[in-house]
Amino acid sequence: MNMRRSVTALAATTALAGIASLGLAASAGAVTPAVESGTSHSAVVHPDGYEPSSVKTRGYCKGWVYTKKSNGHWFAKGVMSSRGGGYRWHCEMHIEREHGGGAYTQISDEHLASGETVSTGYYWDDKGYKVRICVANLDWGDQTFYCGKGV
Repeated sequence: MNMRRSVTALAATTALAGIASLGLAASAGAVTPAVESGTSHSAVVHPDGYEPSSVKTRGYCKGWVYTKKSNGHWFAKGVMSSRGGGYRWHCEMHIEREHGGGAYTQISDEHLASGETVSTGYYWDDKGYKVRICVANLDWGDQTFYCGKGV
């Protein structure tokens, strides 16, 4: 994968990612559950679904996993903010999932951001699964993704 993208491509895909973050479109395999209050399935209960142990930061590119319970099952999405320091950081992220202690596999499309917050759709994250966010700071010249802890 070539992480160095032109500014024009970044602007176009950032606009599309913004539409996706509104919930108007979802990637193949994404599930949009009904919003239901509940607690997180990590060791510490976080009623809002924010999973602090999942945070991964590269400069001002900050990503985390957000979980929701719907119809008795857990789902997770990746969220990334690219704001800070008075600069519009160019960041890229995706989420990966593993099952039963196996290898992580990318399950979402890559999402680009420039001075905004973007998110993936919701993906299955029930018993035996872990989801993690992977972030790259394009302004730092990252040629690989740096992944957070699976939750």
